Amino acid sequence: MALKQDIAVTVLSRRLGKQAAQAKVESILAAEQLRQDELIKLRLKHIKLRIKIHRLEAELRDREEHARDPLQLQFEQLQAERLEKKKHAEKQSEESLKMQKKISGSLELLSNIKEKLFWCQMDVHAKQEQLAAVEATVARKRDLLTRTKQARNSLQRDNQRLKERRGLLGNRVLLRDFEDTVDASDHLEEQLENLKGRQAEIVFSCSRWRKKLGTT
Repeated sequence: MALKQDIAVTVLSRRLGKQAAQAKVESILAAEQLRQDELIKLRLKHIKLRIKIHRLEAELRDREEHARDPLQLQFEQLQAERLEKKKHAEKQSEESLKMQKKISGSLELLSNIKEKLFWCQMDVHAKQEQLAAVEATVARKRDLLTRTKQARNSLQRDNQRLKERRGLLGNRVLLRDFEDTVDASDHLEEQLENLKGRQAEIVFSCSRWRKKLGTT
């Protein structure tokens, strides 16, 4: 400010003289200061007015809120509750749809397991029937083999007695009967061994299916 005043006095001194220039500059600066002070006052007043306006607007909004129709307020509250319930229902619907898909997949898997279990049971039942048939055949063959062995032993004893008396080669019929009996006995023993092997295979197959059914 002092520098500005000195410059202005120097410039005006050339036309007005130093004292007149000094007075002129002081008058101009005083007027400028008054304008600045007035401007500051106006700005402060403007700020106060804006604050007052904001306060009055807030009071007006508050009064409008309290002065609104109770039915309107209740309606708006109900609308808000309805929207909230709608969102909740949509969320539950999505969760229900996911659960239905999961249940559907589980039911399909269960159906496949039941179908597999049914056919496994049918196969086991068939194997059991085969095993029962084989066991019955084995029992018959074993009984026949026992009787055949008994007959063979009887023939052997008879042949031994005949050998002692006249020799086996002297009786062709008895020799042929003995040979046939021995061949039949050998054939029955071979069949019995085959049936035992088949029986073991069926028992093993049934045991394996039972284990599969137990772990299903």
